[in-house]
Amino acid sequence: MSTLMTSHDRLPGRERVRRTPGPAELAPGRHARRRRAVTLTLAWATPVLLVVVWELTARFGILDTRFFPAPSVIWQAGVRSFEDGTMTDAALDTVRKLVIGYGAGVVAGVALGVLLGLSWIARAALEHTLVALYTLPKLALFPVFLLVFGLGGLPQIVLVGVSVFFIVVLASTTAVLSVEQGYRDAAEVLGAKRTQLLRHVILPAALLAIATSIRLTAGIAILVIVGIEMVSGSSGLGYLIFQRSQVFDPATMYAGVIIAGVIGVAFTGLVTLALKFAVPQQRPRLRRS
Repeated sequence: MSTLMTSHDRLPGRERVRRTPGPAELAPGRHARRRRAVTLTLAWATPVLLVVVWELTARFGILDTRFFPAPSVIWQAGVRSFEDGTMTDAALDTVRKLVIGYGAGVVAGVALGVLLGLSWIARAALEHTLVALYTLPKLALFPVFLLVFGLGGLPQIVLVGVSVFFIVVLASTTAVLSVEQGYRDAAEVLGAKRTQLLRHVILPAALLAIATSIRLTAGIAILVIVGIEMVSGSSGLGYLIFQRSQVFDPATMYAGVIIAGVIGVAFTGLVTLALKFAVPQQRPRLRRS
């Protein structure tokens, strides 16, 4: 931020204000580099400080290590679980179900959302039903998916897809309906056909809002898959975390929680990166977020 300095000079009948330029204006490059350095330092210093405090309090007996083992112990347990393949298999299984369910939910949600935005008949037939189903707790639908798809990973994949689908379809419908009517009228006056109107006017104008919903649902998807694996699963990170808590192995349990968080951050980052290339107008916004 620039530094503002004002001085008031009395003049006949008026007051003059002088403004002194701040460092952001006098040396913008140096100010931006300093700002980035401070931001990165604070971003890394906070978690490192928390880990150091946790390690010290565990070593000196302030924390009960039966429930809160030291980060060094969690690290060793995580390394062992990767070496014997337990954590690797669980993580790969969770990622597989996450990617399939999320991808199916996004594709179906965008397709139906665009259709609802373009067709008032489809909107009249489906909109209220979709809104009603959206308000249902998704976990309440899981027993139905178990009855229909049986045991295993398929009902979990479907639950992830459904959780993503409803958010994306409603956001896509709203985005298409929000496109200015003047844009459509101008394209029609110039002789644009329906497919050209959709490709060159409606989708580019609605794409930013659609991409935002796609990005937000990436985090929701990882929450849903890990949560449902804990509730009803026989594989995956959620199952591993719950199973290790049952046999009182908190070190491996915490390692699984950390890996789930890393997967969530990496998956959200990959989705964000893909959107940067797919939606050029979102690039500045994604950099600031």
